[in-house]
Amino acid sequence: MPVDSTVQIDDVELTTNLNYLQPTGFRILIDRTRYPNLEFFAQTVSHPSVNVNPVELPVSRVSSVPLAGDKVTYGTLDISVIVDENMSAYKEMHSWLERIVNEGETSALERMTKNPTYADITVSVLTSHNNTKLKLRYLDCIPTDLGAVELASTGGDASVITFTSTFRFSRFEII
Repeated sequence: MPVDSTVQIDDVELTTNLNYLQPTGFRILIDRTRYPNLEFFAQTVSHPSVNVNPVELPVSRVSSVPLAGDKVTYGTLDISVIVDENMSAYKEMHSWLERIVNEGETSALERMTKNPTYADITVSVLTSHNNTKLKLRYLDCIPTDLGAVELASTGGDASVITFTSTFRFSRFEII
């Protein structure tokens, strides 16, 4: 089918914002009352990939024809966190993971009074003037991995120690 070259893009579809997304312009909000150190010491956020697997339709004499998939799959949300001398953020993450594993061993009454297993994570994207431009909200997050903390006496320069927290979530929204 030939492309109609007379069709033009409406001006409302083009961006008027010519500022690029700054790699240091973000702020994380998890649950300040339960995880204040995870929020404060977060250093990097890796926004997950989004994947739709196509359905392959077999056709004779052709390898296959891809059709639109029926399921959206999200990658993991990875947050790199700075380790302070008290290992506060690390202890918060470790407690969260233990709570998830031990939740099945508690009674229904105890589960009603304990901290929730899931939490929403919001990443605020900031402008060049540190104002919130938009938010990425990851819903129903649970931690799935607590990365290693590497201590080495051979390092010459004073770099900070970090660990990576990996989360799975049900979906995300751009607000």
